[in-house]
Amino acid sequence: MDLDEALADVVARSGDRLLRVAYQLTHDRVAAQDVVQEALLRVYRSVIRRGVAPQDSYAYLRRAVLNEYLRTVRLRSSAEVVTDRMPERPVAGSPEDQIADRAQLWAALGALSARQRAVLVLRYYEDLPDHQIAALLGCREASVRSLASRGLAVMRQLAVPASIGEEDRS
Repeated sequence: MDLDEALADVVARSGDRLLRVAYQLTHDRVAAQDVVQEALLRVYRSVIRRGVAPQDSYAYLRRAVLNEYLRTVRLRSSAEVVTDRMPERPVAGSPEDQIADRAQLWAALGALSARQRAVLVLRYYEDLPDHQIAALLGCREASVRSLASRGLAVMRQLAVPASIGEEDRS
C-alpha cells in the first residue's frame, strides 16, 4: 500500500472522530472542517516529505488537529461581541431551557483561552490523562492541571445566573 492509500485509509477510519474533536474545540461545524482539512493537508505534506506514515495514526492526526486549532486561534482576532444584558431565561424544564443551558455552557467554554479549552476538551471529551495532554500541548502535567482548574473556575463563574450572583452580593 502506498502512502496516499495509507493516509486515505487512516482518514476513512478516523476522520469523523477527528471532526468531532475539532467541533468540540471550535463549536462551529465549518471551522471544525477547516481545522481538520488544514491539519490533514499539513500531515500529508509532512508524510510526503519524509516518505513514512506515522505509527499511531489517530494520535498523530489528533495532535495535528489540536496544533492547527491552536494556530488558528493565535492568528485570528476575536469577533465576539460583549453585551451588558443577559437574555431572558425560558421556563425551567422546557426544551428551550435545555437549549439555553447548552448555549450557556458553550459560551462559557468559548470564553476560555485556547489552551484551557484544549485541556478541557482533551480531558473530558477525549478522556485523556494529564500526562498525555501535557505531551500534546508541550507542557508539564502541573500546567495541565492548572489550566483545567482555572478553566473550570471560569466556566463555573460564567454558568451562575446573574440573578443568583446579585443575591449573593447582598
